[in-house]
Amino acid sequence: MKKTIHTYLCKETLVPFLIGLLLFSVVFMMGKTLYLTDLLVNKGVSFFDIVKLLIYFFPSSLFLIIPIALLLGVLVAFARLSSDNEITALKASGISLYQLTPSVLFLSIAAYLLTTFLVIYALPWGNQGLKNTLFDIAKTKAYTALKERTFNDSFDGVVIYVDKIPPRGNTLGGIFVHIEDKKGEEGTRTILAKEGYVVTDPHSQEIVLNLTGVTGDQVVEGSKSYGRIQSEALIQRLVFEGDLSRTRKFRARRWEMSIGELKKKIKMKKLQGENYTEYLLDLYMKFSIPFACIVFGLIGIPLGVQPRRSGKSYGFVLGILVVLAYYILLTSAENLSNKGRLPPVLASWTPNIVLMASGIYLLIKVGNESPIRLLQWLIKIVEAVTLGAKRLFRNV
Repeated sequence: MKKTIHTYLCKETLVPFLIGLLLFSVVFMMGKTLYLTDLLVNKGVSFFDIVKLLIYFFPSSLFLIIPIALLLGVLVAFARLSSDNEITALKASGISLYQLTPSVLFLSIAAYLLTTFLVIYALPWGNQGLKNTLFDIAKTKAYTALKERTFNDSFDGVVIYVDKIPPRGNTLGGIFVHIEDKKGEEGTRTILAKEGYVVTDPHSQEIVLNLTGVTGDQVVEGSKSYGRIQSEALIQRLVFEGDLSRTRKFRARRWEMSIGELKKKIKMKKLQGENYTEYLLDLYMKFSIPFACIVFGLIGIPLGVQPRRSGKSYGFVLGILVVLAYYILLTSAENLSNKGRLPPVLASWTPNIVLMASGIYLLIKVGNESPIRLLQWLIKIVEAVTLGAKRLFRNV
């Protein structure tokens, strides 16, 4: 009997979980899809490379989506069971709410293991694959996009014109380079060079244009400074305009380091006497964020069985509120840790501890059928907002 009930609960939870997974994946990947479409249409990147980039992008979104989709699945499943009086029927049959938790815990642990795998293995793999693919694209552009007597703007802030490209060899003749410094430190430079050649370094993943016989002008924006450039040799680094790996925030790059890379960075910072709190915090968060699957699964049970009148949209709205509370706690704890007011290990686990304690408290109260006034007020607010939104969209 219990096996049948647990199987039934798993099926009821899996359907909204998978729908939520698909929905949130589309939302999270929408911005990246626009970027990839720009690469395909405007930058001339092949469809095969676009597919590779999409695969490498996916782990960075999926590890955040799984806990949210699981919470939505549990809320919707138990809300449906409660609204159809199936929870009441189970209680009348002698099955308490506590006896329904193993099926949710089973799904939560499975989601936790999958998210842990993504954070520890798939995320660094995707990050490295993304950088390698973008480097290969930029390297191809550096060799193939440069054409005789054609202006090329494939590289960020750099326009290149080459007067002569020999059929064999990589020495370029009669080069014009216009460089726009977006940071405003070096200003705008216009350079003429007799010769040049492109060098790529797979280790540092840099593409460099070496120029010889250089003359030119330099103007710093916002000031009256003007200078002449004259040098036997000059090096200009080329960054492919579509290369997000060099423009993404530093926070994202630290997140996508492997555990080994983070430990090495922490050790190096220790030896240099520098602050390594951010790296240590990221190391702990690789284990604490996947645990949110278990926390969300637990807290979703008592929240899902609360009486309400607003239908399935109640579960979605309440799920968003729980996720917002989690990430507000996480961000606040992270800021306190970076300021030295909270140890990194405590900062990374604070949201889990707070929401886990809240989930256990709510589960005990609901299991004993005790009223929770604060939660009832919250449900009334959610219902009012949901009904108001429905009326607004209906009138529109």
